[in-house]
Amino acid sequence: MPPKNEPLFSLIVPAYNVEAYIAQCIESILTQDCSNFELILVDDGSTDRTGQICEQYKKQSPQLSIISQNREKVNSKIASPSIKVLHQLNSGLSAARNTGVAESSGKYLIFIDGDDYLEPGALTAIQNALEPTLDLLRYQAQEVFPDGKKIRYEEASFATLSGVEAFKRLVHNHYTENAWLYAYRRQFFVSNHFQYATGCIAEDFGLTPLIIACASTVKSIPDICYNYRQREGSITHDTTQIARRTTDAIQQLQDILPKIAAIPHAEPILHYLVVSYLTGATELSYPDFLQVYQESKQNGLLRYIHPSSPKALPRAFLLKHFPGLFYRMYHH
Repeated sequence: MPPKNEPLFSLIVPAYNVEAYIAQCIESILTQDCSNFELILVDDGSTDRTGQICEQYKKQSPQLSIISQNREKVNSKIASPSIKVLHQLNSGLSAARNTGVAESSGKYLIFIDGDDYLEPGALTAIQNALEPTLDLLRYQAQEVFPDGKKIRYEEASFATLSGVEAFKRLVHNHYTENAWLYAYRRQFFVSNHFQYATGCIAEDFGLTPLIIACASTVKSIPDICYNYRQREGSITHDTTQIARRTTDAIQQLQDILPKIAAIPHAEPILHYLVVSYLTGATELSYPDFLQVYQESKQNGLLRYIHPSSPKALPRAFLLKHFPGLFYRMYHH
């Protein structure tokens, strides 16, 4: 158990222009049956009422305090607040997450996007699954659509494994690298100097696999704890950002691949990242895809393509030897 005055969880919510959703997100946290947490809301320079809604929760709760992050902090010496609201100039989701981590004090970090929300009982399910010195706990999500439809992804659980072995299981899940599907032991996260790449819109693409690879102990539970809202206008569904996502992804890979390559037996993770990157690039026009492919080949990325299962062989073979056919099969 955490020392006295240290919350078990730091729940970090980056929020930018999500006035229609942020109240549901906050309420889903405050109504959890586990109360051993601090809530850190990071208003990333919103131009709508997101920041004001957070201020309304300040007025409703005597424990709510506001920390201004426009270069100067005020009220920074607050004794163990259960809720913090941080206001900063617009810097992007990755920077907002980093800000939340820097202000956190809980034993485990949990990220929740401001337009998503937790399931009832989520924190209790996570708490019950924790083990001493567990670095990473994976839980599951469901997609929530505007018409009320939900798609549940009840992935198989597994007992504690090393990070590399755990990744071999997690790679088969519907979602693998999303930051909001894991509870991270804060000391493990901070001591490894993990940082979300500032300015990137694919900020968890490379970092989450690196975090998994570095973990000594990873566990997965089947519980649906997270509601992932599907909506037009979100970063994930913005087709105008395809080229930027591709550029951001390769920038991350250039930094992260050598770090993962230094970890023993991490070849499946390297394979996953390179194949995922080039598969994502098929969303580009064919000439742009060929340019990305040739640059990847020249930079030595193709050497990481080594499928570890028969199921992965066809895609890897096409990618290495027939990029045009690969593009036609995976472009949509």
